[in-house]
Amino acid sequence: MHLSPDQEDACSVYGVWCGSCWGALAGCSRVPEPVAPQRPVVTFLHYFTDSLSGGVDDMARVFNANNPRYELKAVALDHESFDASMQDTLQHGHPPDLYSYWAGERTAAVLADLEPIDDVWKQAKLDERFSASLIRAASVYRGKTYFLPLTQHVVGFFYSKKVFAAYGVQPPKTWEEFLAVCERLRSGGVTPIALGAKDRWPAQFWFDFLLLRTVPYEFRERLMAGSASYDDPKVHAVFARWAELIEKGYFNAAPNDAAWDKDANAMVHDGKAAMTLMGTWNLGHLAQKPYEWVPGKDYGFFPFPMIVPEIPAVALGPIDGIVIPKKAQNLPGAKEALVFLAGVEAQRAFSQGSGALAPNLDIPRSVYNEVQQHALDEIGRSPYFAFPYDLSTPPALAELGLNAFSEFLAYPKAYPTLLRQLARDVHAHTQR
Repeated sequence: MHLSPDQEDACSVYGVWCGSCWGALAGCSRVPEPVAPQRPVVTFLHYFTDSLSGGVDDMARVFNANNPRYELKAVALDHESFDASMQDTLQHGHPPDLYSYWAGERTAAVLADLEPIDDVWKQAKLDERFSASLIRAASVYRGKTYFLPLTQHVVGFFYSKKVFAAYGVQPPKTWEEFLAVCERLRSGGVTPIALGAKDRWPAQFWFDFLLLRTVPYEFRERLMAGSASYDDPKVHAVFARWAELIEKGYFNAAPNDAAWDKDANAMVHDGKAAMTLMGTWNLGHLAQKPYEWVPGKDYGFFPFPMIVPEIPAVALGPIDGIVIPKKAQNLPGAKEALVFLAGVEAQRAFSQGSGALAPNLDIPRSVYNEVQQHALDEIGRSPYFAFPYDLSTPPALAELGLNAFSEFLAYPKAYPTLLRQLARDVHAHTQR
């Protein structure tokens, strides 16, 4: 008897022998042949699947080709399975050596189960590899360092160059210009904006930007923390502006029934819609079949237009990274891998394989394509970098908000009632 590939993967990921593995070994009657000694494995459980998986595979190959002490074994799960696996392995004390995770409130929610990395951060002089603002936003929690930035994405508009050219419109910089572009497209029979909100989270970008472009950044922080109310006139104004776009027919019908990748991207690719608001991970999707679009040639990228000129620009996007669980089986190997993955070679490999921007400051601008360079410019011109809604507010409150956004898309005129209820729900939760 022998272990199946699935059994081997499961055992190596969790760092323990499962019962079925022991049973398989017990049934062996033959003494195994000697094998060459292998490097100790560093297990890395992550959620970089589909178009992002190439980046992780490339990064792991770079590590394994350069490190004689350890082997990095990366295992991917889809987001839902990853969340369940992370909670289960943390709870039962058999986690992998490394997890991918999202910076912000998701990391803050599991700090009790994570290993601080201040020692290795200092020894490797990682303060010199990442910007101070990025470290403050993503890496440090309650005075200690826990999170290694691995990818940085920026949310903006992906637009069809063919459609924009056909209707004689240019990427808008102001809200007035944006409305004029939308009206020109709609009157020509093209849906201006494709929104695929079936998974709920794509809708949050509209709330994020309409808020960040009209109110001070500090108000958004208080709203995310639960100390400002969703029944505030500032929030009502956001939904009124959003509802107006829907009522004018600038979005596709039934966005809650559409997927962001298979439906919204397809609408833009096929010329049925002109643009979609999405993060730079979309580069990987648009490069795949059936699209096979070339950035800068087939499609372009522009930031969300300014609405109130006095409000400073805020770049928006998630930062993915690596955390080490306290009960990692191979803690020395995990820390050594973490230092390597902070370096130029590994981060460049992941960026080229996934479409993400690399947080490492030493990555040259020349490695990025035209769309990535526009995203990089958006970060450079923005005094603030914000995480998306579901990564900026505690997970339980994020669920309330995401549900509210979905309900709003179905019944946009009912937003005053919806916001009053959301304010009551958030207040009730924060008082527990």
